[in-house]
Amino acid sequence: MMAARRRPRRDLLELLLDYVEELQRASEELVESLFETGRPSWDVREGCIEPLTHISVSPDEVVITMDMPFVRPETIRVRPVEDDLIEVVAEMKKAIRPRDLGVVHVEGELRKMRCRTRLPVPVEVRAMRFEFRKGILEVRFPRKKQL
Repeated sequence: MMAARRRPRRDLLELLLDYVEELQRASEELVESLFETGRPSWDVREGCIEPLTHISVSPDEVVITMDMPFVRPETIRVRPVEDDLIEVVAEMKKAIRPRDLGVVHVEGELRKMRCRTRLPVPVEVRAMRFEFRKGILEVRFPRKKQL
């Protein structure tokens, strides 16, 4: 009978180094996706400006916070586009011209805020709740339970 060849065991240091390399690769990909270059935060043809957005992930839920001053609360629409993508659209109380923001080489008016945001982890989209208070929109999603 032939003795089965054992794979050499990896020591703890090798495992930690592999883990750190994987973590570094993942963080670089995340930073690249967050700071995409070449994508403006407004679209004059569509008349939209993108709100500042923050995503917070906890063990129980995902919270997306958007800075949406000057929007009419009754016009806010939050809808799932895909399982991991939501779109938020709201009309503004008054139009903003790029010139008002210090941009003199672009003409037009921005009349609504629109944002498409990817959800970083699986969530229960149908259980979404949102609240708008003092110019801040907070959208909450419970995380999907892992089996």
